[in-house]
Amino acid sequence: MTLQKKKRALSALISGAIMLFTILVAILVYQVISIVQKYNEIKRLDEEIYQIQAEIDSTRSEIESWGYAWKIEERARELGLYFGNNE
Repeated sequence: MTLQKKKRALSALISGAIMLFTILVAILVYQVISIVQKYNEIKRLDEEIYQIQAEIDSTRSEIESWGYAWKIEERARELGLYFGNNE
């Protein structure tokens, strides 16, 4: 093999390696961006779950308070619908 052919082969090999490295780096960057987006989405969903859980707890305590007769009577008085004991 002549020196010129060796240089051509080496040049082609280096070009191929650089192209492969560039493609792999591009894939790596895309994967990192995807991971960051998914992490942010998980963080947002965790916050939403926390807010909904707090709302559920609040609703449960409100439901429990409406189970008492005095609460129902109080609301009826507010609406002007309570006529017991002529108060």
